[in-house]
Amino acid sequence: MNGVFVTTGTILASTAILSAAGDSARTPARTALTVSLGTLGLSFLIQSPAARGAQNLVVTNLGQLTGNGTTLVAAYALQVMVLHILYGRADAVVRARRWLVALLLALAAMTSLFLSTPTPADRFTSPDAPGGIVAYYLVFTGYLGATVTSLFLLIHQYAAHTSDRMMRINLVLQQWACVTGMIYFAGRIAALSLNRLGIDVEQDDRFGLIEFVVAAVVPGVGVTLSMTGVVLKTVGRWRQYRNTHRRLRPLWEAAREVRPHAVLPVPHGRGGARLRLYRRVIEIQDAQLAAGQRVGAGLRRQIDDAVDDAALTGEAARAVREAAVFAAGLAALRDDRTQPACDVGVAAAPADEKPDLGTVVRRLEDVSDAYGRSPIVKRFGRTSDPGQR
Repeated sequence: MNGVFVTTGTILASTAILSAAGDSARTPARTALTVSLGTLGLSFLIQSPAARGAQNLVVTNLGQLTGNGTTLVAAYALQVMVLHILYGRADAVVRARRWLVALLLALAAMTSLFLSTPTPADRFTSPDAPGGIVAYYLVFTGYLGATVTSLFLLIHQYAAHTSDRMMRINLVLQQWACVTGMIYFAGRIAALSLNRLGIDVEQDDRFGLIEFVVAAVVPGVGVTLSMTGVVLKTVGRWRQYRNTHRRLRPLWEAAREVRPHAVLPVPHGRGGARLRLYRRVIEIQDAQLAAGQRVGAGLRRQIDDAVDDAALTGEAARAVREAAVFAAGLAALRDDRTQPACDVGVAAAPADEKPDLGTVVRRLEDVSDAYGRSPIVKRFGRTSDPGQR
């Protein structure tokens, strides 16, 4: 059992350290998650049999107080993380402060009950523990039960409005973990109360094993599966960003050849796949704006006629038309060196149309494919002189 506690605590603490090291944005939700993982790992390490034995040499049952206290802090940090995900910063801070007051009151009550009720180590968790220790555990399990119930309601509220299938599955798994926790805490509080009323509740070694499975293993499996879903989705997005980044390469290389000064410098080792894709999209759009200003109405009509003659329609026609305008504009910029290129920013989307990054990327992917394959694009990109086509 000592090995299980130490291994679990070490994994959680190491994850918290890695999370803190990689948290360049320092968002409140990410910080709260790091604190939650770190304190939960510390709780496991503190409550390992070896650590408890060492703490008993200082104050009898001190490991129970420190372990239970860090568990409450971990639960509070998890609550703060969920609040910052679901609400705006101001609203999340107000709600988190209320839970902080409840946490401080619970910790103060537990500490007071612990110090005022000296108890032998073998009686601290037994059914015949003194009334002060029973009250101690009622406060402990009551706070955790309230936290888990609140998490369940918050997650249920968010899951009902999300359209992301993977995220919904993730949230359902976390809801089941919360339900398991609520069942455990309700049973724990009931057992403590019944014992104080003189009703004997059988708690042999098998009960202890069931308690461990219900309180730790089942919620742990649920959270692990949900986190696995998040990791798989993150990896999928990373691959998608890289593939899209590669697919836009023809447009980007053409823009870089004509306007090398417009390529944004990238600090070494900085930025993930999404940031690199975002930068590439910005560079291509800047080049499209500069190139589009060099293509007049007459040349655009020629491109439209060529697209119509090729019997292209719908998205295919749009992609070829945009790619041809881009190619013709780049040819004009390349051939007319005496006129400086127009360095303008990315045009704002119309008031009634504000596409997100995904929409813009899908549009540019089609344009990039047309730029590399369409004979119409190759024809209009050869020279900036319309009379030579």
